[in-house]
Amino acid sequence: MSECCNHPGVGNEPKGLEDPQYDAYNPSEVRLYGRPATSLSIFTPKEIGDLDISLEEELRGREIKDDDKKLISEIIRRVAQKKLVDLFQQQIVLALVDEKEAEVLKLTVEINIPSRNFRGDDGKYIKSIGVIYGYAYEGHCYKLPKPQIMYLPAEPRAILGGDCGCDCGFVPELGYAVWQIDKLERVIALDVRSDDVKTLVLDENLPGSRSPLAYAQAQSLAPQRHRD
Repeated sequence: MSECCNHPGVGNEPKGLEDPQYDAYNPSEVRLYGRPATSLSIFTPKEIGDLDISLEEELRGREIKDDDKKLISEIIRRVAQKKLVDLFQQQIVLALVDEKEAEVLKLTVEINIPSRNFRGDDGKYIKSIGVIYGYAYEGHCYKLPKPQIMYLPAEPRAILGGDCGCDCGFVPELGYAVWQIDKLERVIALDVRSDDVKTLVLDENLPGSRSPLAYAQAQSLAPQRHRD
């Protein structure tokens, strides 16, 4: 029986992805299957138009040439765009945005890139974000017990399947893509959970449920030497 029906839908079929690279055999390759993040431009044409309208209203009644208005609008757009790019580039940023401001938590993660790895022309190591549901390694397929959000050093690629159209049971029609990554590549995984405070804090830290603190536990169990 086909495994294609065993996986839930995670989104619309990804578009514009390149085909997987099968021109060489890599015994160390891990294929990750999951939902790729959606690419959005920082400013849409509608937002740029709204900005121009707001600028037009602000400058109404003032003697400013149309060319100057266009120049001011372009400057505002570029300044706002650069501010966002500077904020998010090469960082993991968790943000809560409202109409007036954004509360931002930056996560700094040190990634030691081996000399054999190749950075892209833009100098960035992390290339994409995905929600990973399963993986394939050495010709066998596995499912993760829980989906994992990962920052990955490769772009997602289209899934090529057989007669059923799937690869390891994952089909592009259900929103899946594949990442081909060497097992020694560095990735960043986020553990995101949502529940009430009682479940996530109180219940999980009851005696017997709390995870041991390795360093503190080792310190408390170390032999105590009396001073002479």
